[in-house]
Amino acid sequence: SDAVPKMRHVSKEMEHITLNDKNEETAEEVQHDAISTHNVANTDDPSSPDNHNEETKEEATTPSHDEILSKAFFTSLLQILSSKTPLPISVSTYFAKHLVSAIPPNSPRLDMKQTSYKKVGPFLLEMESKGIIQLGASKDGKDRCAFLAAIVKQHPDLLEFKRQLKKEVEAGDADASIIASGPDTKRKMAVVDLFIVPRHISDGLQLEKDDVMAVNAKSEERKGTGFLTKAECRTLIEGYIEKEELADTSNRGNILVNGPLCDALYRVSKKDKKQSASDHESGYPTSVKRKDLIERWMDRMDNGHALVEMPGSKILHLGRGEANPVSIEVEFRQGNKKKFLTRVRGMEEYGIDAESLSTEVSNRFACSSTVETNPVGRAALKRGRAELVFQGHLSEELTALLTGDEKLSSHGGAKGSDYCLPKNVIKVTLRKGVPARKKR
Repeated sequence: SDAVPKMRHVSKEMEHITLNDKNEETAEEVQHDAISTHNVANTDDPSSPDNHNEETKEEATTPSHDEILSKAFFTSLLQILSSKTPLPISVSTYFAKHLVSAIPPNSPRLDMKQTSYKKVGPFLLEMESKGIIQLGASKDGKDRCAFLAAIVKQHPDLLEFKRQLKKEVEAGDADASIIASGPDTKRKMAVVDLFIVPRHISDGLQLEKDDVMAVNAKSEERKGTGFLTKAECRTLIEGYIEKEELADTSNRGNILVNGPLCDALYRVSKKDKKQSASDHESGYPTSVKRKDLIERWMDRMDNGHALVEMPGSKILHLGRGEANPVSIEVEFRQGNKKKFLTRVRGMEEYGIDAESLSTEVSNRFACSSTVETNPVGRAALKRGRAELVFQGHLSEELTALLTGDEKLSSHGGAKGSDYCLPKNVIKVTLRKGVPARKKR
């Protein structure tokens, strides 16, 4: 009987210990869950320190709308000065075509309402108060900010922005064409004369291969091609004269002609010697004027050319010889009435599609047109080339259209051209019976 109460007492103590252990485990689980919940809450909570730091970093990397506006303003001024856009211009035109377009495509968009100025007018008035620009009022005088009248080119803020932009371009953080890419800047093409040193001359004079191949050319497109500018070509012969010490000390301004230089510039082949034997009866020169020697040197070079896009001086094409012409030929068509046909060839050399040009000319000048790939009775065309035939005497109109110079023709259809071929590649031929147009 005494053993039973003792057992009950022990059982109660065991139950008490077990309950305490369970309570402790439950408390630990609750505490762990609370910590986890707190961490999750901090992650989702915008006011948490971690999220605040991330937002601060994003705000630091994203420019404010005031900064976007300021940078676009100074960039647009440089573009206007570069493109020589005539002033004054209305503020609405300036904002839409100049200021907004000066914002790079990969930059955040400008929202004037998010700026401290809210509208462009107050901003321009502040810039005028700083002396950067001059504004013009409307005719009734109610609007002080109606026109952008002038830009102060030498203002310190504008000059400082230009210097900073130049540093960014050199560091690769900005595009060099940003200043020359304003909305009113018209793209143009030009043909630049280049020169190639013949192999027998470079080998005979033992010229540096890197210099002959234009390895150090300023333009990436010319590096290693052998196409040299006139200045680079002249540097080659000047360097050879200095290296060989050919300056004539007894006759200032003259250059001594050594054996290799004589072979390179003055000796001719046997065939040429027979044709012009009288020219060589007196022998070869031993001393010549520097100017005459350089002219002889340039005459001995092979000719080349480069098709260059302006602004930016981007080389589109390099080739030997002269640039291929775009031929415009006008011929008289026999019949009761005086009718003319205008034929065009060579536009494909400059990336112009024959079919597209034919349609555009027909629409602009209200004339019939055909595209011939195998013209009968005329010189054969290269594969993939075509000859365009238009009804009428369109030599002036086509020249104005292809060069983008509307002043060359009084026809309204020549205005607003997107073509920009160099004038010196357009070759106009008037056949028998075709009258020349009046000079303008």
